[in-house]
Amino acid sequence: MSLFPAVGRKQTRLRLAWWTISLLLWAGVILHLVPFFIMISTSLKPASEAMAMPPTLWPKTPTFVAWKLIWNISDLGKSVLAQPLSRYFLNSMIMTFGTIFLSIPITSLAAYASSKLIKGRVARPLFIFFIGTLMLPGIVTLIPSFLLTRNFPFPLPVAPNIPGTDIAFPTWRIWNTYWGVILPAGFSAGNFLLFKGFFDGIPDSIINAARVDGGSEFNIFRRIILPMSIPVYAVTTYFTFGGVWDSYLWPLVIIQDSAIAPLTLAIRRISDAFSYAGTTNSMTVVGAQSALAPLIAQGLSWNGLMVLGLLQALPVFIFFIFAREYLLKGVRIQGLK
Repeated sequence: MSLFPAVGRKQTRLRLAWWTISLLLWAGVILHLVPFFIMISTSLKPASEAMAMPPTLWPKTPTFVAWKLIWNISDLGKSVLAQPLSRYFLNSMIMTFGTIFLSIPITSLAAYASSKLIKGRVARPLFIFFIGTLMLPGIVTLIPSFLLTRNFPFPLPVAPNIPGTDIAFPTWRIWNTYWGVILPAGFSAGNFLLFKGFFDGIPDSIINAARVDGGSEFNIFRRIILPMSIPVYAVTTYFTFGGVWDSYLWPLVIIQDSAIAPLTLAIRRISDAFSYAGTTNSMTVVGAQSALAPLIAQGLSWNGLMVLGLLQALPVFIFFIFAREYLLKGVRIQGLK
């Protein structure tokens, strides 16, 4: 009842409002949990039961065969995936944590400088420069970003020449590498706004007192600002983790080598292979492609696709569980502002 004042909580209208809000909230929770329940239930079903109509809510004979087959799918069907699923999982981890370790420090330091260090006429234009990317849809910058990975740091089809010479500027080709995913995400305008909003709420008197005591700007940030900013760091890190981990379009554009492809591309390839083979339909599964015959014979269909969905969502869920205290604290702080 904390949402309602203590005075008059026993009134009929107030209790009716409390029950109405509670029912709406529980309905929202259930609606969000039902898809996950269906995914878990289907992943534990054999292929015949996963395709049965009408569907069952819970498997009659639970089995982990889909989990075993999906994890070893590269050994059973070489034409489906060129690398083990664990390799794609590792690639996603490298890209995700590489982006976090690059983006969070750069974005937070830029926000701190904009909030506490840069004053006067330059402050507003610099702030607009930092958040300018929010005004452009991501699809608009897709081609320039692609050209940037081909001739880094120039977003051009061909590197320009050094003025007065016929020698082109040296470039770094990060296309089809981990850096092609990590470097373009080195700064996040959305996280910049979160950081700046938090830093604006820190009193300047604390920073000025540290300056009087002889603290350098970096030591002030490291010893005073950083410990106070753990909630906003948790929120931005979670958003960055989820965004990079679930990214599909950008890795699809620049990653061609299966050895460095992320998990999202592997999941899409498996899903397409099973859809084209007809293994998700009990009427067409008999005529499936021969390349998937070993998988189909061992009982892989919708159950395997649900396993893939859970594997994709599980790291984000685990990250939330470990950081939930700081995440909720960060939400409360933003709400109070």
